[in-house]
Amino acid sequence: METFGQRIKRLRKGKRITQLELAEKIGVDFTYISKIENDRIVRAPSESTIKRIAEVLGADSEELILLARKVPQNLQETIVQDTLAVDFLRVVPKFNDEQRRAVKIFIDDVEGKN
Repeated sequence: METFGQRIKRLRKGKRITQLELAEKIGVDFTYISKIENDRIVRAPSESTIKRIAEVLGADSEELILLARKVPQNLQETIVQDTLAVDFLRVVPKFNDEQRRAVKIFIDDVEGKN
C-alpha cells in the first residue's frame, strides 16, 4: 500500500510541480515537503496543511487525511455526537469478509454509487 509520502510525491510529480513550488504554494519550507515524501516526519502534517496540499495537487483531501492516519475533523465530530457511529466503530473489527462486503454495498447504495 502506498504511504502518505509516496502519494504526495506521485501526485506532485504528476502535476510536474517541484518540491519548492509545492512548498511555496502551501506556505511551508521545501525541506518539509522532502521529509513528507520520504516518510521522515515524526507526526503527519496538520489537517489544514493536508487540505492545502490536496488543493494544489488536485487530490481528495479526506483521502489524504486518512492516508496520513488522521481522523478528519468532520468525522471526529460525528463520532463524538452520534452513538450509532460509536457502536458501529466498536464492532467493525469483528466483521468477517462477507459482512464487510455487505456493509460496503450498503454504504455505496446510500451514497448513490450503485
